[in-house]
Amino acid sequence: MKKLPFVCSIIIFCITILSVDALADRKYFARSYLAYTLPQGAAELEIWNTLRTGKTEGYYYRFQPRFEVEYGLTDRLTTSFQFNFNQVTAAENAYGSSSLEYSSSSLELRYRFTNPDVYFVDPAFYFEFSYGGAELEYEPKILLSKRMGDIIAAVNINAEIERKIIDSEHESKFELTAGLAYDLSSNLAFGLEFRNHRNFEDIYKKEENQATFAGPTINVQTNELYFTINILKQIGGSPVTKSSLDLDGHEDFEIRTILGINL
Repeated sequence: MKKLPFVCSIIIFCITILSVDALADRKYFARSYLAYTLPQGAAELEIWNTLRTGKTEGYYYRFQPRFEVEYGLTDRLTTSFQFNFNQVTAAENAYGSSSLEYSSSSLELRYRFTNPDVYFVDPAFYFEFSYGGAELEYEPKILLSKRMGDIIAAVNINAEIERKIIDSEHESKFELTAGLAYDLSSNLAFGLEFRNHRNFEDIYKKEENQATFAGPTINVQTNELYFTINILKQIGGSPVTKSSLDLDGHEDFEIRTILGINL
């Protein structure tokens, strides 16, 4: 949380100096993908930082950087390769600390079914495969989005199955995310995002815990780069551990920033 004033200063500085026209394909949300893809031959570098903090007791801070390179194979198919990292700092609770380390590599594919505005909503399909040495993850998503003038809406339906290679055990997750944003100008958008996340034993046999989050998102974009920041606060969860929240299986706050650079 101490980093927020610094991040806010960066946003204000960017808003002050930006004066060029924005790209048509903008990263409005930090949690939900839009059903749009890069043009064929276009490439982007994305730098993600996700911070999770707040447990039932003690101190807990999880930091997850990610570096991603996206490339438009065709106008409808975008692929990306991701390098994922993880760090945990914990004290006076049951969670262990770990230094910053490389955790996994991911291959992502996004396919846009139609041109924009052919249907009531614009659909796309997403699939991500991750390998971390001892774990394999499979993550399909359905992406739905719609632009209505200056208003942009998105809904993502996400399933994730994780296989532990050595123990031959499985864990699974389900997530629903949604976002609604408004273009304040060609370079600046403000929105709200929603996230409901559920953890299951094995492959969707029994729900272990679930939590719902909501919070604001700001997007700043130029022809060369974009910056998106989202702050989510847990507003309810189960099983309840403190103040109607699930602070064992999930955290109280989640903060994500994405810096994208056109290559």
